[in-house]
Amino acid sequence: MIGVSRNRDKKKMSLRSLLSLTTLLLLTQLASQLLAQSVSAQELLILNQQGQAAVNVVVYLQPNNADNRVVAAQPAKAEVHQKDKQFSPYITVVQKGQEVAFVNEDDITHHIYSALGPKRFSFKLRHEQEQQLIMFETAGHVSMGCNIHDWMSGHLLVVDTPFYAITDNQGKVVFNALPEDDFTVSVWHPQLKLNDNLQLQTFHLPNKQPIVITLEAEFDSIPKQQSLDEFEFLEGY
Repeated sequence: MIGVSRNRDKKKMSLRSLLSLTTLLLLTQLASQLLAQSVSAQELLILNQQGQAAVNVVVYLQPNNADNRVVAAQPAKAEVHQKDKQFSPYITVVQKGQEVAFVNEDDITHHIYSALGPKRFSFKLRHEQEQQLIMFETAGHVSMGCNIHDWMSGHLLVVDTPFYAITDNQGKVVFNALPEDDFTVSVWHPQLKLNDNLQLQTFHLPNKQPIVITLEAEFDSIPKQQSLDEFEFLEGY
C-alpha cells in the first residue's frame, strides 16, 4: 500500500509539474505577444503630388478605440521661439491640455497674437522677459503673428491624441509603441490646399510594412519670414 501511495504522489507531482510548465509557457507566450504589441513601430512616408518627400508636415493618428487615446504621462512643455524676427519652428504640434512656452530670443520686443483658432491671445514679449506660458485646452489650428513685425507668421496645431509627429527631410514619421487598432491618419499643413488644410485616411495599424500616403492637393508657397523695408524698433512700445 505504501508503494501504491508513493506512485500516486509521484503521478500527482508529475501532473502538477506539467500543469505548471504549461501555465508558464502560456504566460510566456502571452507576455511575448503583449510585449510585441507594446513595442510595435509604424513608419509612414508622406509624398506630395509629384511623388517627392513632403517635408515638415504634421501627421497625427486617431485610434478608433477611445481607451487607446489615454496617455498616463503628461506631454513635456513645448516651446515656440521668436528668433531673428521669425517664429521658430514655423509649425508646432501639441496635444490638447499641453502647455506652450513662447520664448523671445531677440533683443527687441515682440507683440504675439493669435489671428485664427480656438485660443485667442495677445501679449507683448520683451527681450528681457524669459517666456510667456499658455495652456491649450481645445483642439484646433492656431495661426500666429506679431503686431510689430507683420511679416512674421507661425502655426500651432493642437490635437486630441497622443500620436503625432512632423515629417523629416525624407517625408517620414515613425510612431513607436503603437497599439493595434483602426486609426484615422491625418496629414496637415497650413499651406496644403484642401479643406481645413487636412487629408484623412483610415488604416489598421501597426502594419509590418511602411505606409505610403500621397497627398491629393498642392501646397501654397510659405510666406517669406522677412521684412521688405527694415525699420528701427520704436523704443517704449
